[in-house]
Amino acid sequence: MAEFVYEAINKNGKKVKGNVVAPDVQSALRQLKEKELYIVSIDEKSLLQKDVQINLFKKVSSKDLSLFCRQIATLLQAGLNILTCLNVARKQMTNKTLAKAINTLYEDVEKGVTLSDSMRNFNNVFPTILINMVEAGEVSGSLDNSFEKMAIHFEKEMKLKQKVTNALMYPAIVLVVSFIVLILLLIFVIPTFVGLFNDLGVELPPTTRFILSTSSFLKNNYMLLIALIILFTILINYYKKTPTGSILFSKTRLKVPVAGNITLNASIARFSRTLSTLINAGVPLVSAIDTTKKLLGNVYIEEQFERVAERVKGGEGLSRPIEDLGIFPTLVPIMIETGEESGTLEEMLSKLADYYENEVENSVSRLTAIFEPVMIVFLALIVGFMLASIILPMFKLYGNMNLG
Repeated sequence: MAEFVYEAINKNGKKVKGNVVAPDVQSALRQLKEKELYIVSIDEKSLLQKDVQINLFKKVSSKDLSLFCRQIATLLQAGLNILTCLNVARKQMTNKTLAKAINTLYEDVEKGVTLSDSMRNFNNVFPTILINMVEAGEVSGSLDNSFEKMAIHFEKEMKLKQKVTNALMYPAIVLVVSFIVLILLLIFVIPTFVGLFNDLGVELPPTTRFILSTSSFLKNNYMLLIALIILFTILINYYKKTPTGSILFSKTRLKVPVAGNITLNASIARFSRTLSTLINAGVPLVSAIDTTKKLLGNVYIEEQFERVAERVKGGEGLSRPIEDLGIFPTLVPIMIETGEESGTLEEMLSKLADYYENEVENSVSRLTAIFEPVMIVFLALIVGFMLASIILPMFKLYGNMNLG
């Protein structure tokens, strides 16, 4: 899809300017003619004309999607048609990227395009699961039910992400702050003792010499070290975006004690919740798995899950391929097998999602409980080592004075 800037004259003879989104210039012209506009000029928007936005504000979060789905579901259940619902939503949406997409949805639906087909033009805004659910709702005539389920889905996904983020953010912040404090001590505090020791001619113990040499090195080369850290961070981020790097980092994340379990449990919860929602909407299992495998939140698991998708397409059930995968705990294939045999797969997947969402919450609590005392002990050892390295020469000097 491209964006075009146009100047035109409306049916009242007034000159108007605006933008229109279309696959090509001919489609854009047709859209404008349908609005009874006489085109004076039309050009594709250049990079200089396009609005410059920070990526942070471009992103459409689970919270934005849950609000959108909840609003549409409520309006549909009140008896309004989908066109009116979209008109209300586009005026009230605070996220500019989502509001712009909804505006185009409104224009497309007004022309007779189905909502799901229009959504496919915004796959960076609307996830595949939402598009499939909307399509299923259009076919079955239960669009309000589809949006209601997706509102619940995105609300639960948002809560799950918050739990994982909170679990990993707290340790990261404490580590970074501790590292900065130690560096500041080495660069600005420790050097004040160097002159003192030199003037007094005290023989320094090995630990003190190590601390003082580390402090001197950091003070003289801190700009170089900052540049190297920035360069290293850029290279790591670049490598993480490569296929090999993304798989390696994703696999490593699963092996980190405690945090790895949180990542795995979050992926299982997301997989179970998404698959349950799609099956409940009447989406075929093969299509539901194709959608779900892209939303697991871990590139390594997503890559391995390709084998599951292929075996299900070949006519197998879901439980055996997942068991052979060897990534998920034994409970997952057992629950899925029970659901397949009893015809309650959707219900079993929903119970799995609830169970592993609770596991994520419990793991977060355990991580916090373990991390706090470990960090206190670690910082106490580091600070104690630094203080001892400074105090020992003073005790030695005091002893020499007494002997003298």
